[in-house]
Amino acid sequence: MRIVLLSMLCVLLIACGGAEVEQNPPPPQQDNSNNYTGPVPQTADVQQFKVNLWDNLVADNRCGSCHQQGNTAPYFVRRDDINLAYAAMLPLVNLADPAQSLLVQKVAGGHNCWLSSNTACADTIIQWLRNWGDTTDAEQAAVTLVAPVIRDPGASKALPESSGLFAAEVYPLLRQYCASCHSPDAAVAQAPFFAASDVAAAYQASRSLINLDRPELSRLVARLGGEFHNCWSDCASDAAMMLSAVRAISDAVPLTELDPQLIPSKALRLDDGVVASSGGRYESNQIAFYQFKEGQGNQAFDTSGVEPAANLTLQGDFNWLTGWGLQINSGRAQASTQSSAKLAQLIGATGELSIEAWLIPANVVQQGPAAIVSYAGSAISRNVTLGQSQYNYDFLLRSSGSNFAGMPAVSTADADQLLQASLQHVVLTQDPVNGQRIYVNGADSGVQGASVAISNWDNSFALMLGNEADGSRQWQGSIRLLAVHNRALSAAQVAQNFSVGVGQKFYLPFAIGHLIDLPQSYIVFEVAQFDNYSYLFSQPYLINLDGLALPADLTFSGMALALNGREITAGQAWTRQQFSFNSGTNLSEPVPMSGLGTVIATEAGAASDEFFLSFGQIGQYSNVRSQPVFAVQQISQLSSDSSDIGMRPFAAIHASMSQLTGVSQATPAIASTYQTISRQLPAQSNIETFISAQQMAITQLGIAYCNAAINDTAIRSAWFPAVNFNASPAEAFSPANREALISPLLHRFAPLQPATAPAESEARAELNNLIERLSQCNGACDSQRTRTIAKAACTAMLASAQLLLY
Repeated sequence: MRIVLLSMLCVLLIACGGAEVEQNPPPPQQDNSNNYTGPVPQTADVQQFKVNLWDNLVADNRCGSCHQQGNTAPYFVRRDDINLAYAAMLPLVNLADPAQSLLVQKVAGGHNCWLSSNTACADTIIQWLRNWGDTTDAEQAAVTLVAPVIRDPGASKALPESSGLFAAEVYPLLRQYCASCHSPDAAVAQAPFFAASDVAAAYQASRSLINLDRPELSRLVARLGGEFHNCWSDCASDAAMMLSAVRAISDAVPLTELDPQLIPSKALRLDDGVVASSGGRYESNQIAFYQFKEGQGNQAFDTSGVEPAANLTLQGDFNWLTGWGLQINSGRAQASTQSSAKLAQLIGATGELSIEAWLIPANVVQQGPAAIVSYAGSAISRNVTLGQSQYNYDFLLRSSGSNFAGMPAVSTADADQLLQASLQHVVLTQDPVNGQRIYVNGADSGVQGASVAISNWDNSFALMLGNEADGSRQWQGSIRLLAVHNRALSAAQVAQNFSVGVGQKFYLPFAIGHLIDLPQSYIVFEVAQFDNYSYLFSQPYLINLDGLALPADLTFSGMALALNGREITAGQAWTRQQFSFNSGTNLSEPVPMSGLGTVIATEAGAASDEFFLSFGQIGQYSNVRSQPVFAVQQISQLSSDSSDIGMRPFAAIHASMSQLTGVSQATPAIASTYQTISRQLPAQSNIETFISAQQMAITQLGIAYCNAAINDTAIRSAWFPAVNFNASPAEAFSPANREALISPLLHRFAPLQPATAPAESEARAELNNLIERLSQCNGACDSQRTRTIAKAACTAMLASAQLLLY
């Protein structure tokens, strides 16, 4: 894509970098009313408390209006003596594990949070405590296991695969009262889309919101009764109506009885486990940090603790991920220019940066590059961007060696195909000595930009995710974590943050003491909500919470995960493993069992799903599982017969598009597109080898040809002499004028009409519907939209099966 350089009327010049700064970012600037004038801090730790915590909490809109001397005890933000404030704060904090601090737990429970999210306030205070204790580069805090509530695996209920009961009981209420928001075709669509016009889609979106075992805990009921969310009449009666509908489903679903042949452990729900510490990350120079814990609403909060917080406002079509994360389908998440300015200031002071993200790209065909994370004003004027071009990550940086668009970009190698549509840890680093580097999943990609200095950064730009400010570089995918550092992370620090992982994690201790005659014995799994539809179980180990050793040899095998009263039929990673432990094995510390993991599907949702383990053999118990019976496969003799339908190879498709449009294959934009996507195009004529990625590549090539043809005045006039391309779509493609576009396309791209071709009337109807949909823009369309619609109709014909098949 051609990059156009625009002259900047105003450019903020900042230092080229290299200056030394303190390890922790500077504290926020308070107004004069909060300036401290009392006795000096008596120790260095009191000073660290003041700089990292007191300065951030003393404002009247946080804790300063209450916890002052003579007001509400404890007086931990008193303004008269910082040393007394320090003494009052100490009982409220745990610097070894900040998340366990009473101060954090109080705010997390809703006490005087200054944001719309209690979790965001708590996470911000945790970061301030880490800065105070300087523990951000320490090893991950040890997790202290406690004995869970002992629960026998009991009879439970699971939602049926069919949406019939949902459609009869709950869906009518959702469709009538919630479709104005929770439907994809709503004016302001709000996920989840449990009121979609497609009842099957609505059912899938509702499954995690319905609790059949305890209908009153269903999220659909709680939102009305306890949270007063968009009630349509009286909230109490509305909640009762929804509860009655959920109970009707529950009453109709039979219990899933536990198989008496199973050898089960005790059962657990996710919230019975111990929350894994989120510590262990290297965060010493973190100036913006997002974990996307919110789960609802249209804001994602910057919990770095560096003021001003660059909170993101979400626009467009997005979904929250239940295990922490944000899925962007269209639109973007954007901070204000005022709060984003801290990035230019703090990065300019060091001349270094790191952008760190946990990502799940939606696919590997996005390009442009599509803007994953961008601190920019538009697609042609930026400070820094992390982008995607198909299988590559791109690093665009405004520096002494680039233009205002950050070009030339540093990109991962085409042949490596490092970007995949899976969960990945990506880090961009820049410093004046080592230049630009890209790390993927903890490893250096091997590419390196020139040693340049950050310069000419514009502090009027905004940080955004998923697109550029001008909306021209849409990216689709999920972001699980984002951190911006004003220092370049070292390779060891990148590897450290990769090893910690991402998202909400639990340790689930499954009690097996009753099976091996050793009380307080557990098999513990690390469990995470992998996405909205699944759990990740991994790294099992054996432990005894009384610190006892095994009194005798122990062997068990056939260990399987079970969910809601029955063994899971797929995803069993440990059923073929045998675990043997000698008598006297010390179980006071975890004894690792396996490095394997598996992903299993959710059923009732994280609040309701009940897990347990079952065994083929453990101690004195054994269960001989019956082997599954498979139908006998009928194998016929090999045949050389193949489909009568063939697929044109990529060179023929390229040549055919050029011949039909009259546009040369050597046209730069077309040649570039062809070179980029040629490895996705079909290389054989065998239709059995055709895959969806090839269709996407063919479509991209068709777009390139149609774009060049419609932009060429001579070609456009020759093809469509009766179309007024200077008019709006409402005029140019009115029902009376539409044939002037459709007929030339059909006659040019489908002139022969073989017997196997679709009827011309059907093709006309499809093109008519496409033009009709694209012309709907509430009178806001201009003549540029007219050309865009013509290009879309052209591509629909040019890249259709009539050209591809023979």
